[in-house]
Amino acid sequence: MKYLALLIQVLLLQPSFGSFRSFESLRDRTTKNPVISKRLFQSTVENMGDEFQYLAKIQNEQLLTYAGWNDPTADQAMARRWDTAQVLIFRGMAHRTEINRDALALIVCHELGHLYGGTPLKEMGNYISAEGQADYFATNICLKRALSLLDPDNVEQRSLKAIKAVGAFLANNWGHEHPSESTPDASSVDQTVLDHPTPQCRFDTYLAGLYGKKRPNCWFAHK
Repeated sequence: MKYLALLIQVLLLQPSFGSFRSFESLRDRTTKNPVISKRLFQSTVENMGDEFQYLAKIQNEQLLTYAGWNDPTADQAMARRWDTAQVLIFRGMAHRTEINRDALALIVCHELGHLYGGTPLKEMGNYISAEGQADYFATNICLKRALSLLDPDNVEQRSLKAIKAVGAFLANNWGHEHPSESTPDASSVDQTVLDHPTPQCRFDTYLAGLYGKKRPNCWFAHK
């Protein structure tokens, strides 16, 4: 109960630092019944919190993961630091047609990336990694370990499918074409982008992390 009270205070008083955006106009993408059951949704988030608690210990902090099941339209995910490091995933993610359990794991990995992905930073005072950096951490460090925790079979193939699913989710939110390996973002920035890159750029970053390649030029300024 103390964690619930803490989370209520945080939600009321603190802005979100790292999040997947909520798009109120896209209710056609939200199913009446959850695609992921309450039990699977909550166990996935909570088990990943336990698995990656070691990252918090390195930083001498406690990691709290919260899987909220109140509002089926709240398709949001966020990470923040207050008295604890926190990853909050809300029920609407379980109602999105693009998201399955493995894609949910990738979303949790992204939020963990905000807390433990390192530089470049989005929030200096709270040491919150930039969006692109959180994406890169998600697949470079977190995803395969997370999927192995859920099910040890076909991790490589499932990782790629999870990336494609989240890519479709992001593209639908932005009203973009679904990203593809055959249509990489060829743009090159002069200054590192700290906010959300485009869906294709984020897709490219997920792939770069998965395959151990450098961060894409579409958001990261290599100097």
